[in-house]
Amino acid sequence: MKAMHVIRREYVEGIRRKSFIVTTVVLPLVMSMFFVLPVLFSTMKPQSTSRVAVVDQTGAIAADFVASLTDTLKNGKREFAATIVPATGASFDAARAAQIDAIKRGETDVVLAIPDDVMTTGKASYITREQRNMQVVDRFEKALNDAVLTKRLAAEGLDYAHVKNLTAKVSVEMNQISATGNLEKKSFFAEYGVVFLFVVLLNTSILSWGVTIAKSIVEEKSSRIIEVLLSALTPKDLILGKLVGVGMTGITQLSIWTVVGLTLTGGGLPMLLAKIGPLHIPPITFVYFVVFFILGFMLFAALFMVIGAISSTEQDVQQMQALMTLPMIVPLMSLMMFMQNPNGAFAVGMSLFPLFTPLVMMARIILLTPPMWQILLGVGLMLVTIFFAVSFSARVFRVGILMHGKRPSLRELVHWYRLAG
Repeated sequence: MKAMHVIRREYVEGIRRKSFIVTTVVLPLVMSMFFVLPVLFSTMKPQSTSRVAVVDQTGAIAADFVASLTDTLKNGKREFAATIVPATGASFDAARAAQIDAIKRGETDVVLAIPDDVMTTGKASYITREQRNMQVVDRFEKALNDAVLTKRLAAEGLDYAHVKNLTAKVSVEMNQISATGNLEKKSFFAEYGVVFLFVVLLNTSILSWGVTIAKSIVEEKSSRIIEVLLSALTPKDLILGKLVGVGMTGITQLSIWTVVGLTLTGGGLPMLLAKIGPLHIPPITFVYFVVFFILGFMLFAALFMVIGAISSTEQDVQQMQALMTLPMIVPLMSLMMFMQNPNGAFAVGMSLFPLFTPLVMMARIILLTPPMWQILLGVGLMLVTIFFAVSFSARVFRVGILMHGKRPSLRELVHWYRLAG
């Protein structure tokens, strides 16, 4: 099969491009440096005991606050060595200033200044030079809140522990009856995150590699290489070769991104899942993802090939790229709507429209697997659309590939299609 030569050529050249290496290997590492590492560093616990000076103008809160700081380091030592600095009345400002000087001399790490109006204003000061870890700030804020609330309740003759039990939060656990009839725990945030991730991956991969196909055709047209290729291949062989070759390159890149992403987030993944809630993704979901990725890529790539065939420069490709981005933006804008009712008429209709099928059907499968006939119907409609798109692309390609200069109008495009037929 002559198309196999084109497939091999497109795949080998694709993975050898500098842009492929940069976007596949370097980009995830750079993104991790900008996003993962700062988050990781901000959540790391201190490795040494922090010296804390509590300047309490009320004279009644510091003791409870310090008593609650029972945190320990990995080596078993106390995380905080807190000292209460008496500072009632007018001596508060002087004591606070003295402890700030102690920070400057390196004798103290943190100063917590509690004014006498903290019971009414609910405000205190956290002063430091280096101890800016958000976990420490949150820990201090929680401990101080508990201490202040205890005093407020005591002033009203109420017991803190008793009130805490009476006001304990009631959580509503989300459950869903799956397609198999089983009752499973669900988390809205987990589902939304996974759906958004799958949709963005499909969207980004299809768009980026579709543009790559269009630009490669323009480059070959400008260098006249395409004339040599067409002397040995039919337009349909060339189109199929490019579709499959570039598609394999895209799958290779996506696989590498997946491995790198799991490696970089592997340590924090259990913690993340614990925060967002239970998440159940059947293994068949990943099979559907590959199927809809391939079908979606072939459909949009065939349309991008038409753009490449009728464009003379990369600027023309970029201008017409908006036509292909619209069918991908609409599902993203409607994501929240069909997440609320994945089997509603709106969601079903969108998932069966071939241009929306890869994104919307994939989202529906993650949320609540639709009936198999709907999945098969969506796949069938996509295959039919791909067949006609490839056929249309081949005809337009045959005439437009040798055209240069002005971009054709829609009427001229139809004329090319009839002429090639």
